[in-house]
Amino acid sequence: MAIRIAQVYPHADIPLPNVDLYDALAIVNYEVGRRLARRHQVVTYPKWVPGEREIEHHEGVTYRRIPEGIDRALNGLRILDAARLRNRRRPFRLSPLYYAHYAREVARDISERGCEVVHLHTVSNFIEPIRRANPRARIVLHMHDHSLADFDPALIGPWLEETALILACSRFVAEAIRRRYPAVAARCHELYNGVDERFLNVTADPAGSRTVLFVGRLCPEKGVHVLLSAMQQLSRTEPRASLSLVGPLDLSPKDFVDPHGRDPIFNGLARYYSNPGAYEELIRRQVNGLSHASLHGRVANSQLGSHYGRAGIFVFPSLWHEPFGIPVIEAMAAGLPIVATRGGALPEVVVDGETGILVERGDSEGLAAAISRLLSDPGLRRRMGAAGRRRVQQLFTWDGSVARLEELYRGALERAAAVDAQHVA
Repeated sequence: MAIRIAQVYPHADIPLPNVDLYDALAIVNYEVGRRLARRHQVVTYPKWVPGEREIEHHEGVTYRRIPEGIDRALNGLRILDAARLRNRRRPFRLSPLYYAHYAREVARDISERGCEVVHLHTVSNFIEPIRRANPRARIVLHMHDHSLADFDPALIGPWLEETALILACSRFVAEAIRRRYPAVAARCHELYNGVDERFLNVTADPAGSRTVLFVGRLCPEKGVHVLLSAMQQLSRTEPRASLSLVGPLDLSPKDFVDPHGRDPIFNGLARYYSNPGAYEELIRRQVNGLSHASLHGRVANSQLGSHYGRAGIFVFPSLWHEPFGIPVIEAMAAGLPIVATRGGALPEVVVDGETGILVERGDSEGLAAAISRLLSDPGLRRRMGAAGRRRVQQLFTWDGSVARLEELYRGALERAAAVDAQHVA
């Protein structure tokens, strides 16, 4: 049975026909949408970027882009969060003004198209405007961050009652939602992210490479400075090892990372969030202090394969409790062993001692020891890389994720139809 599906996420930029994606949720929207479109009618609502068409069709998906000029002006009110003039448990991104124009335009378009399922990515404040314009649509809220557990349940709880399904990108995120909102726990399911098969076709040779690779945003919460400190420690014992950093210097607001200041791992890092230039200066100084380290800057997801293919070890030293970590499964798909931190969803993705090595968050010495262990044992690198690739094939492909999503859609629609039938009777 074909379903009319709308995917909603206001921050995604999905240029066509050359699909150069950088943001994780743009990747999710694109990869999920084009697979759903094989059997269903799919419309996706990215933001409009100058030079792109407002409406475009690609791989069976209709892309309806929304200009963000009005919203860019309204979203300037986020300064109230930084100035502590709003309730910290109800930040601006949960207010009805956050992307209000986008939400209104999308809700109207969804109604005109008669979509049966509205799949919202992360933006829980859109539930109310979508519901008002689409009283019979089934709303799916797909969480890729911690915000449902971080903020006021008295505000968010009533929104969740309007959902037919709540998805989380990991068990870590799903369990936090279930604990916070027991009334809707039964409709909350984890749905892992995936990788496109092109990453499984990468021919990495981890046993033959001594390059340590990181892919992601270069920012404090990703722990890039901790990795650089670990590589400095290793430079004395592993002089032939090299470090490759792929990604932009791009800092999220600290309120997105540690909104209530409860995680001691961020003690001492506040100055970098208030002055992003200071973090860039730190990273460049650390890189310049190493003999074999390179900054590659922002690279499109479609071009990452060559970086994975040249590496011997992939390191993801995240300081915060990572909701998932798509670069990790891309590296595993390419056959690389992983060194990652023991926080958030990363222990779900990386099997310690089998597909990689887990260390404590912020532990540069532990990170250095794990990297050194792998550098000294090419056979271990090869075995862990092969085990990681098998794990991706079993758990983390987009085809598998979308097949599971279709099952969850059908279940939600059947339950809703049964409830409607009871009301009619």
